[in-house]
Amino acid sequence: MRVKVKLYSILRDSTGLREVEIEVPRGSRVSDVIAILMSINGFKRAYEAIGGSILVLDESGSRLEGDSSVESNVIHVMPPPAGGSRIVEVGVLREGDDLDVGALESRLAKAKPNGAVAVFVGRVKEFNGGERVLGLYYEYAEELLEHVLRRIAEEEAARWGLAGVAVYHYVGWRRVGEKTIIVAVVGDSRKNVFPALEEIVERVKREAPIWKVEYRESGAYYILGDRIVKSSPSTLLTQKPSQPSS
Repeated sequence: MRVKVKLYSILRDSTGLREVEIEVPRGSRVSDVIAILMSINGFKRAYEAIGGSILVLDESGSRLEGDSSVESNVIHVMPPPAGGSRIVEVGVLREGDDLDVGALESRLAKAKPNGAVAVFVGRVKEFNGGERVLGLYYEYAEELLEHVLRRIAEEEAARWGLAGVAVYHYVGWRRVGEKTIIVAVVGDSRKNVFPALEEIVERVKREAPIWKVEYRESGAYYILGDRIVKSSPSTLLTQKPSQPSS
């Protein structure tokens, strides 16, 4: 079984490798993978420097213990969060939910180091493509979305040395002016919180299993990556009894 191992922070820097592919027998455990990594120049030194305290996540973002079976073709190996106090929050919000952004910022600011907090709030635009927007509908993969959001948050927190990350995304119906996504990060300074915030927002747009139908005055449109595909109203399963309106 071929496994791609992605390394972060001191483990990446000590080995000079962002990722490495290894061959392990089926049924191997995380401890077997770590034993193989020990043979890579620089890994053992970094491992000992952090007292053997590492986090291992599968590609869905779930934590793996030493005796866990390796069933994923991609795993992430990283040191513990800075200071051990990293805060990670993710969630799926629905119509009627109103996340208090100020309270979220205050919770994240308790993480250390907290030299800067940056927050992004996306909202439904009133116009797109020169047309008035009536509303949006976000479909999503219920069993996957929170796992993907957590994976993105954990990976970017490790990459940028953040003390805290929060990612919340609305699903279902959203009207003009309503929130669609909230991302907040806390770290040392603007030098890591600004680029981290932008990268997290972009990754959510690219990777999260969410699909958007935009209702305009001229009809409904699927927004699929860089493509916009007009829909036939008779094929839509997302129609409400009353068309969304501003």
